[in-house]
Amino acid sequence: MIYRIFYIAYTLLYPFFLLVSLPGFFVKMQRRGGRMADIWERLSIFHVLLQQEPTGVIYVHAVSVGEVFIALKWIRTLRTECNLPVVLATSTATGLQVAKDTEIPNLRVLYSPVDIGWVVRRCMRRFSPRVVVLIEAELWPAQARICRRMGVPMVMLNARLSERSERRYASVRSITAPLFGHLSALASQNERDAGRFARIGVPSSIIHTIGSIKFDIQSSGPCEPRQEFRDILHHLAGKRPVVLAASTHPGEELLIASASRKSNAFTLIVPRHMERRDEVVRDLSSAGFSPILRSENAPLPENPSPDTCYIADTTGELREWTMLADIVIIGKSFLQIKGGQNPVEAISARRPVIVGPHMENFSDLVAQLQAVDGIVSCTADELPQKIADILAHPKQNAERSERAFLATRLHDGATLRSLRLVQEFLPVSSEP
Repeated sequence: MIYRIFYIAYTLLYPFFLLVSLPGFFVKMQRRGGRMADIWERLSIFHVLLQQEPTGVIYVHAVSVGEVFIALKWIRTLRTECNLPVVLATSTATGLQVAKDTEIPNLRVLYSPVDIGWVVRRCMRRFSPRVVVLIEAELWPAQARICRRMGVPMVMLNARLSERSERRYASVRSITAPLFGHLSALASQNERDAGRFARIGVPSSIIHTIGSIKFDIQSSGPCEPRQEFRDILHHLAGKRPVVLAASTHPGEELLIASASRKSNAFTLIVPRHMERRDEVVRDLSSAGFSPILRSENAPLPENPSPDTCYIADTTGELREWTMLADIVIIGKSFLQIKGGQNPVEAISARRPVIVGPHMENFSDLVAQLQAVDGIVSCTADELPQKIADILAHPKQNAERSERAFLATRLHDGATLRSLRLVQEFLPVSSEP
């Protein structure tokens, strides 16, 4: 009864929330280079003819760019075993562009429909999904209700739940339990997450502890950086070590560049949000740095100064830049509260990793790495010395990187195990 009242209120209020948020949404779209031509897909109005659309698809819902990368990794594994058409729906302009730029065959990419009953129903009928795959804890009431009515199984992959979210959901268990009850299966990243989901009302019978697709190095495949990237760093850095500031947030670019300069290292920056490029340039320039934006594609200076730094303000290239770094410093961990970005790319590349004191989003992984001395954690004030220590002791830090790599092996095969779970809900005729 309580969930029914919640659903009615949600159905009535959600459209008003969308209207209020529209101006901010359009501003964000413009900043991130989103294509307005695709925006009508949010209302299930498509420019592709119905006859040209795939049907009987595996429908994958991944909200932001981080979830899209996880989804693409899972879809590539799917492609090794079967060739069913896949629809990948995402909510952000960056996520949409990343997905469209991939070269996975038989993949339809679109904006996810807003969670209004008739909009979701129109999308589901258009693609007739065999199964809906949700990446991480993205479960929307209208979508869940419509899939249940249409008899479409929903499987949540790579699910995780923080202690804070558990407390919040537990306080409204009469709502969360029926909502998560729409799921056919839930794949948690670890036993701790599995316990948290069970305590908020998810039936234990549908919870499977599989590991993290994000941390599954085995399924990532080899990565060979482009020669273009090698040439850029060779020209700008020369023989100096390269310090990569990965997925940075406001203030961290200047913090890391200043710390790197004290060790005569070259700073390579990959901001988390590329639309911040102008802000990053201003911050660095005001401190005497000479930043170069990759997006401007301008000729490199013939004789770069020691204060030159390079900003890779493009999407989908972090993994390649990581392979070329001597040290990787993880963003959103120094100046943010309840933060942290994913360090696994650097760990899989066997690079020394430095994180700040705020890695709450990856607390389990960081604790696992700290237990084997596989990662360096420090405050902003300690960062210059930690960089200097790593550069002064390459052998010890190569050993630390190897320990970190081995410590993440428990997630090996998580992507394939996730695929096997989803295949349980496919018709027999769909099996490879």
